[in-house]
Amino acid sequence: MTDLNPDMLAVAQAKFRPEEQVVFQQADATELPFPAESFDMVISQFGVMFYPDKDKGYREVKRVLTPGGRYLFSVWDAQNYNRYGHIVDEVIGSFFPTDPPGFFAVPYSYHLIDPIKESLISAGFGKIAISVVRQQRTVADWSAFAHGVVFGTPAFDQIRQRGSADPSSVQQAVAAALRREFGGEPGTISIQAIMFEAHKA
Repeated sequence: MTDLNPDMLAVAQAKFRPEEQVVFQQADATELPFPAESFDMVISQFGVMFYPDKDKGYREVKRVLTPGGRYLFSVWDAQNYNRYGHIVDEVIGSFFPTDPPGFFAVPYSYHLIDPIKESLISAGFGKIAISVVRQQRTVADWSAFAHGVVFGTPAFDQIRQRGSADPSSVQQAVAAALRREFGGEPGTISIQAIMFEAHKA
């Protein structure tokens, strides 16, 4: 995606040793800068939801895969199955009743399995396997978690652009709401995702 934060690449690069042959390159997922049939596998972790043209993204992956190559990607299930996401979205929106920031609706907006499957088939994929994965995650500090979702996502820019609420106040409200819902620290949240594996036909 073209608006990738360079810091994200720096964090990823820091996870590898210098001798490991891993190349990092920023790219638009709907216009991949690679020749056809360049890769045996393409993996996307919670990225497809943000593509402006998802069908084009699928076609690009199909183009750069070798025959029989695999595409693995994950999307978040609906907010109903990711309660914390609904709470964060609701609390942030409460500060801007006439113009709520929309970022936290997006990650959970692309979860209908049949349309995704049909899009993959239309793009030229077959042998599609789909699984729903649910996990429990421990949160050691709700304030730190709230800082991440307010200051560490595009929601921060949306809050700042509106200018009528202090992001720190939003963070405190998010932390308080999560603490009420899930209890004191450490707390536990349920997360649910949908995993897709598709083969280039």
